[in-house]
Amino acid sequence: MKKPPRIQWFLCLVAGLFLVLPLGAQVPKKQPLGRYSELWTKSAFTIPPLKEVVEIEEENPLEEYTLAGACEVEGGWFVVLINKKERDKRIRLHPGENNEEGFEVVKVDRGSSYMDTRVEIKNRSGKIGAVEYDEKFIVLKKATPKAPAGKKPTVKPGQRPPTPQRPTTTSKRPTSTSSGGKPRVRRIPSPPSR
Repeated sequence: MKKPPRIQWFLCLVAGLFLVLPLGAQVPKKQPLGRYSELWTKSAFTIPPLKEVVEIEEENPLEEYTLAGACEVEGGWFVVLINKKERDKRIRLHPGENNEEGFEVVKVDRGSSYMDTRVEIKNRSGKIGAVEYDEKFIVLKKATPKAPAGKKPTVKPGQRPPTPQRPTTTSKRPTSTSSGGKPRVRRIPSPPSR
């Protein structure tokens, strides 16, 4: 018996596959639209948006204090705090020194202006709180005019105190208070000679 050549075996195998494959093949079906939803929700060509992390705000242990001043000194930061309820009560935090409240300066962030300064302070229990300037506590009070030593002005409630009148002078020439009433002599230097 003669062996068939290899090419004949190969052709028989390929013909058998072509006869068997169509019997198992199915008509293609339309895919549901949801199959491609990942393409537009998680596109490879766009940057995914950042997920917002909702932080639970903890109570600030320094809620009753406001920042009165902060300056960098040798060894750290010198910080002054004002109690919002008792404005006369101030806490001074020197670098390397302990204080009665047990406060310790952790970090100082300077902004573009002094009002943007933020100081993080740790208390005895280890909680860290932040203190910033508060305009209500920084504004200086206007000075009230004082009455002359011998006479007190009588002012009724709701009325403004009277303004003192300046004495009028009959002199026509202007006087300067810094030179004792004499006019200032202007001296123009002469140019150098060549």
